[in-house]
Amino acid sequence: MAFELYKRKIKYFFVSLFTLLILAIIIIVISLSVGPAMLNPKDVFKAIFLKSFYSDVDPTIYSISMLRLSRTMASFFCGAALSLAGLLMQTITRNPLADPYIFGLSSTALTSIAIAVIVSPSFAVYRYNLVLVAFIGALTGYVITVSLAKLAGGDSLALVLAGVAVASLFSGVSHILLYVVQNIIRTPYVYFLMGSTSTVLLKDLNFLFYPTLLLLLIAIVFFKPLNAYLYGDDYAKQLGFNPKRIIFIAATIASILTAITVAFIGIVGFIGLAAPHIARFFVGSDHRFSIPITTLVGGIITTIADIVVRLISMFARGIGELPLGVITSVIGAPFLAYLIIRRSRA
Repeated sequence: MAFELYKRKIKYFFVSLFTLLILAIIIIVISLSVGPAMLNPKDVFKAIFLKSFYSDVDPTIYSISMLRLSRTMASFFCGAALSLAGLLMQTITRNPLADPYIFGLSSTALTSIAIAVIVSPSFAVYRYNLVLVAFIGALTGYVITVSLAKLAGGDSLALVLAGVAVASLFSGVSHILLYVVQNIIRTPYVYFLMGSTSTVLLKDLNFLFYPTLLLLLIAIVFFKPLNAYLYGDDYAKQLGFNPKRIIFIAATIASILTAITVAFIGIVGFIGLAAPHIARFFVGSDHRFSIPITTLVGGIITTIADIVVRLISMFARGIGELPLGVITSVIGAPFLAYLIIRRSRA
């Protein structure tokens, strides 16, 4: 019976993985097609994926697609990173409402970046500087949130309220600091507060792609301790895993992933909340299956949100481009309300 259930899980996983991979390719091609010069998705697919097999690829379509590639890949990998961070935080807090945005990691990371840029404006020249400072800020935010939650009783509600308090405080602080920062780096501060992929360059993608891929692989390798921790500290100890070490490693990975996204595109909320729940709907809570599915779901949702942002700016001319976080908040806030209501009735 157990073996049959395992076979069924494997089947659901590969069906979900194959479906999401196909969907991801379709969404990426559509994203490369959308812009001031609308392109035929078939021509874009041919130019990007089949260029080696066809000699009649339009060089203009190829050039435009490559110019949009940085933005599309940034949205996909930032979504994947945020969703994985959300999954790890929900696991180590055993709280389905955990998310880098709600728990204040994103706000503290952004505050750290703003302080660093004000102290030394040349700091923003290199992405890895921003990632390093944002990581320190995100980890600090996690420690503050967990410490406050313990003082307030340590239950799930205390954890959420502590996260909201930390996020609100550092969101306000970052607002003030970014007023100054926007004059230094000549970028509207609202793009940092609510996210935008419009400033990402193709040469920066290495600092996004490789760390995200590496941390994804580490998380997958780490699936056994994460699965054991879900069933309680005692169960994890019985299997030879140290709960404190599990929390430290998972929190570090989640903080780095949050730092990477904040350093590249600013704060984008609710992706880390929604994507893990959608993934569990397909493949359950086993981390060997839920980790890859969560990253694909997060990447797809964020890329769709970025496409919507561009479409709105094209049809509502003269108002500029909306921040990415506006769309993800419209999607994620009702989802959060649904989770809170469902949890309160459970």
